[in-house]
Amino acid sequence: MTVAKSMAVPSTPHALGRFLARAAWMGLVWFGLNGADWASWVVGGPAVLAAAWVSVSLLPAIPWRWSFGGAMAFAPYFLRESLRGGWDVARRAVSPAMRLVPGIVRYPFHLPSGPARLFFCSAISLLPGTAVVAIAPGEIAVHVLECTPRVEADLRELERRVAALFGVGRGGEPGGAG
Repeated sequence: MTVAKSMAVPSTPHALGRFLARAAWMGLVWFGLNGADWASWVVGGPAVLAAAWVSVSLLPAIPWRWSFGGAMAFAPYFLRESLRGGWDVARRAVSPAMRLVPGIVRYPFHLPSGPARLFFCSAISLLPGTAVVAIAPGEIAVHVLECTPRVEADLRELERRVAALFGVGRGGEPGGAG
């Protein structure tokens, strides 16, 4: 029996490193979900290994690098926006009289496609009352609980910080502004 070339585990040392790194991260997630229940590893061990194998086999390696200065600037922003978003959700949960003006905001990408853009899409949920509902090649659709001009300003600020984190310019030029 032969295995199709596209489904075989890549045999390069780089692929082995990616497999081990992904297996370690997935193992940490499994441990986080199940705690010290070591019996869960009867199922978790094979599941983690299979998921890491599928991840390395099917997802291409996308090179990315964070800027140290960008990471140092992003960390307090991440903490502040996480707290602001959590506080906003908590207030809305206990105060049903809070104003809701839901809507969909279409926001054009200024980041180059790739890891920076994907990170930006994932980080949008930090912002109060936001969730990504669609991603198109040139724009993103974000559902918001309160459709105000501040939403677009928050998206611009997040995108600017993600550009600094990845050391890319808005508009795709490395280090440039767009």
